[in-house]
Amino acid sequence: MGRGSTRCERWWRMHCPGRLTLASLVFLACPGNAQTEAAQDAVANEAIARGRIVYTRYCVSCHGKDARGDGPLAKELRVPVPDLTTLAARSGGAYPHDRVVRIISKGDEVRGHGTADMPAWGPAFNRTNGIEASVDEAIRNLARYLGSVQRSK
Repeated sequence: MGRGSTRCERWWRMHCPGRLTLASLVFLACPGNAQTEAAQDAVANEAIARGRIVYTRYCVSCHGKDARGDGPLAKELRVPVPDLTTLAARSGGAYPHDRVVRIISKGDEVRGHGTADMPAWGPAFNRTNGIEASVDEAIRNLARYLGSVQRSK
């Protein structure tokens, strides 16, 4: 054990031989580190991919394959189905993630949500059959996916 080693570093070397060093872990955890950003990007991409699955399963029939409000059932509904790819553009340029999560889970703020045309989807995600760990995760991932498909008007 080196003279300049901290007690924590000595413990780490003794209990975790052949694994990442404490210095490596600190380096990996530093904000702005390229490896940390890559790991965060991988997590975000996984969430978006899971959100796409949820979208395909629950939303395509009304909102369409490309989320533009042109799904096969859209013409049958009393309330026009919105283009979900312009949510950011219609919100001053910033994607309204928290509002989207609230609308998906509770159906508020949108006339069609909560009606027979489009129920709030929070309870429906109880049947996600293992795609997500929880209903909240399914909703967050769906909102992330919708954030990923935003375009300017």
